[in-house]
Amino acid sequence: MSKLRNPDKDNRKSQPVLREQISLGLKCKLEDCDHSLTQYEGPGSDSYCRIHQLQLTEYGGMGKAERPYTFYRNWVCEDCGYDPREDTLRFGMIEDPFHKLRAMRGVMHGDHQIRKSDGGTDTADNIKTSCVLCHMAKTYREKDYLKGTIL
Repeated sequence: MSKLRNPDKDNRKSQPVLREQISLGLKCKLEDCDHSLTQYEGPGSDSYCRIHQLQLTEYGGMGKAERPYTFYRNWVCEDCGYDPREDTLRFGMIEDPFHKLRAMRGVMHGDHQIRKSDGGTDTADNIKTSCVLCHMAKTYREKDYLKGTIL
């Protein structure tokens, strides 16, 4: 059984590591974040500021280290208002909090309003939260599945 990481148990990085981070001017890897790297060890410690580190899935957040756009997902669909945290029919029977959050995150998508292949970015102003049904409907309505293909 997996469990959520408790941020209060994260140790501070050593002084030499912190001095090196500062001297190199290392920043959070999200495009629209200018904060310095976190001072704490743990998941994402070499890539994110503390704010975004705590938004990683290991801590119960929406962010996946390998997918920067996921940091801009929310728990509520911006189209229909669906909130998986209130969906007791589908998620009420999952007892383990780690697995429950994982299942709920799976139905919430971060949708690029301007696709990356069309010059869009992985930034907050280009990501819209949609539930899986609204995202699928938008994809077919706007024929996103055809963009970039040769017919």
